[in-house]
Amino acid sequence: MKHYTRLTGRQSDQANLDTIDSILSSLGLSQQKDTIVGDIFLKGLSGGQKRRLSIALEALSNPKNFFLDEPTSGLDSESAYQVMKFLREYAAAAPGRRVILTIHQPSSFIWQTIDHVVLMAKGKLMFQGNRKDMESFFESAGYPTPPEYNPADHYVNAVNDEFSNNVMHPDDWSNEFLNWHFTHGGGKLVHGHNHEHLRKSSIVHKDEVHTNRANALTTSIELTRRYFANLIFNPGILGTRVAMYAMLSIMCGALFWDLGGSETYASIQSRIALSFYCVAFFIFMSIAVMPFTVAEKGIVDKEVKNGYYHPAVYQVAQALASLPGAALLAFIVTLFIITMTRLREPLWYFVLMFLALVNAEALAQLVSHMVRRAETTQWGSFTHYTVSLYGSISVPHFVIGMALVAGGFMLVPSEFPNWLRWSYNCAFHTYAWRSFMMTEFGGDVTFSDSPQLPTGRDVLEVYEIEDVNRFHDCMVLLGYAAIIHLCSFIVLHLKYMKSKKNNSAAN
Repeated sequence: MKHYTRLTGRQSDQANLDTIDSILSSLGLSQQKDTIVGDIFLKGLSGGQKRRLSIALEALSNPKNFFLDEPTSGLDSESAYQVMKFLREYAAAAPGRRVILTIHQPSSFIWQTIDHVVLMAKGKLMFQGNRKDMESFFESAGYPTPPEYNPADHYVNAVNDEFSNNVMHPDDWSNEFLNWHFTHGGGKLVHGHNHEHLRKSSIVHKDEVHTNRANALTTSIELTRRYFANLIFNPGILGTRVAMYAMLSIMCGALFWDLGGSETYASIQSRIALSFYCVAFFIFMSIAVMPFTVAEKGIVDKEVKNGYYHPAVYQVAQALASLPGAALLAFIVTLFIITMTRLREPLWYFVLMFLALVNAEALAQLVSHMVRRAETTQWGSFTHYTVSLYGSISVPHFVIGMALVAGGFMLVPSEFPNWLRWSYNCAFHTYAWRSFMMTEFGGDVTFSDSPQLPTGRDVLEVYEIEDVNRFHDCMVLLGYAAIIHLCSFIVLHLKYMKSKKNNSAAN
């Protein structure tokens, strides 16, 4: 709640803290205010509590038009009533506020909290107007509410033609309502093209409460803070990756123990193989971040559509927040492998591994923006989540796999087919691996027990990378990461503009 308070541009002062306590109390969440929300990986709030929390979060920003889709679904009768009571009080608390929601089976208590009703069936308008006028319409149509019967249930059952006991078709009900509506001096209806009265009714008082949003800088900081808070509350997000990188680094260090102290031809082959493995597998493992990135998309999509921030702000925050994690993983790999194998120049090794991981995570983020939005098992379809997750993981698998083939280890540049030589320069693995090679074999390195390749330059010449400039390749890797993030921005912006266009068309 405090996080969303800051996203709305407010300070966490006492007045806003009191507002948070009041909202939580009204929605029955006071006892859970210090409970983590949880996700598919970590237990937290129940499904109904999450539903009420989502309402509380949106209420914090004072939306003038508060739209909700079945806010009482999945709630017990008392919780559902308290939610509707809160929404009614929210609408009445300031001029110009409206709460517009869909609901399928309101109880008799909930029915009393509703002011105006639009009843639909088969895409047809069955009724529109004040709730208190509905009984008059159904009485005139010959379907009065039976004694001691929930009116809402009766009205829904009456217009449902899927069962034989209802003789009127939705088209008949629609015509019946139109006749009744204009006979009783009703105005223009929302259903159809006559919306002028609705526009006029949307004019609110000048002292209306405005929706609050933070500026781009504040939002970027807040989203970055949220990322690190997620790491703290769910250490498995980064902890699992740290454990995997550490164990594999230790395994590599043990297998290639004191490799740097050997000057045999076999040791040269081992150094080349280890360099390629580090570029290939440690970068490949960055895909482990994908489940968490995809699972968060639903939250981000909702926040963007609700106007909390432009998607570019989220992309900036995500890019910045991923840097410490990449640095930590690069440090772990460098620490164990360089210490145990005694390879050369640990600083260069760390920088190159860090830049390679930054590119891999940027690629994972880009792909997560391109796949369909994932739903968690709590709110939606498990199959939908699985398909989204599978797509988000398989695409970077393919891209990284193709890049490894074209990276210069399996085939030197001069042996590439003419029509595929461009691929050597397109893979960021190329620049990481050949700079690793230059770090290990560059300079005046010699191998006294290797008559086949007596110097490091001889090794580099075999792979046609003897003139590589590591600083230049680092700049290329930085530019590569910037281009990937730019592509992410373009994808997010296009989706954002499409969403705005669809909303404008709907209005």
